[in-house]
Amino acid sequence: MRKIERQMLQAIVDERSYWSKDNTRVERNEEHPLSYDVYLHGHKIAAYYPKYTEELPCSLHINNCGYETNTTKSRLNVLINFVCDATKNGIFQHNWNWYLRRDGVTEDFPSNEWVAL
Repeated sequence: MRKIERQMLQAIVDERSYWSKDNTRVERNEEHPLSYDVYLHGHKIAAYYPKYTEELPCSLHINNCGYETNTTKSRLNVLINFVCDATKNGIFQHNWNWYLRRDGVTEDFPSNEWVAL
């Protein structure tokens, strides 16, 4: 995990309303104050809803915004590993194609679409 990615996660853990470094930023969502949006190069790549009560389960929504780069994949995988079981979930690339492993099942990654984990 890169230093910037550790800092990104720490901003979420510390419940900061805003954190930014280089090309990555975390903002508390104004409409849903218990959630966080993660941006890469100004594009919203993730929305994280921590579990605060039994009625509000934890969820993560991800989107590569059409950019299949190593940096995008790395940021998303760090968030996936933070929220989900890393042995059954994640993004990987094979022969230039992106794939999503969700609950142990591998599928094509839907580029530029929101995916709920």
